[in-house]
Amino acid sequence: MWIIAIPIVVIGLFMLYSFVIVPKMNASYEAKMNNASNDFAQQIAGNENEIKKQFVQDNEHIKPIALQINDEAIIAVISCQEKRETRDFLRQQAVNMAGKALGKLTGVGVKEVDNTEHYYLALTDSNLHYLHYSERGQCKEHLSFERSQMSNLEVGKVTSADMLKNNAYVGETERFSFESGDVQYKFFFYDKVYAHPSAKKHGLDDMAKVNHLFAKPFLEFFNQYKTN
Repeated sequence: MWIIAIPIVVIGLFMLYSFVIVPKMNASYEAKMNNASNDFAQQIAGNENEIKKQFVQDNEHIKPIALQINDEAIIAVISCQEKRETRDFLRQQAVNMAGKALGKLTGVGVKEVDNTEHYYLALTDSNLHYLHYSERGQCKEHLSFERSQMSNLEVGKVTSADMLKNNAYVGETERFSFESGDVQYKFFFYDKVYAHPSAKKHGLDDMAKVNHLFAKPFLEFFNQYKTN
């Protein structure tokens, strides 16, 4: 009897946590993040450009990216999914939803069961950069695209084909595609900058400031290319 009851209880608790408790925690976190972002926007009104330059030079989440791309004229930064062309659909189902939600709440980053590394898109006046960092904060991959050579830019919702081929997350990411050098690229971006792995501090207030200064401009950039 207990052999049957215990798994049922465990499954019930998991469902309660995943579909009731976690959504409430996420909603609370989002509300606090938005309030902190709005407060920060009021505090720096009229001095946003100067504050942004200061963050590029000193902030633990943005400075490593500026150093890697060797350009302090950063317009925007946002977190994205790992760049992948093909992936087993079954492995997508192994994503640890609870762990990923916890990553969001702590600001550490969105993490998959088989992939705990960090990915960003960085936008400057002349280039778009894709950056892949290890958990220790080492840059493992850096792709750079000249904006003047990018064509057919498009932002849209994740499709079923994107889920199968690129393991994109419906409802959590959007698709950004473009052509460069006769090759089509697809990146799946989140709506935030998640903490850089080398940063020692990543409290809610700090991340709210980073997101106001760098993620918000990226979302505004994407909006002009939305198709659906």
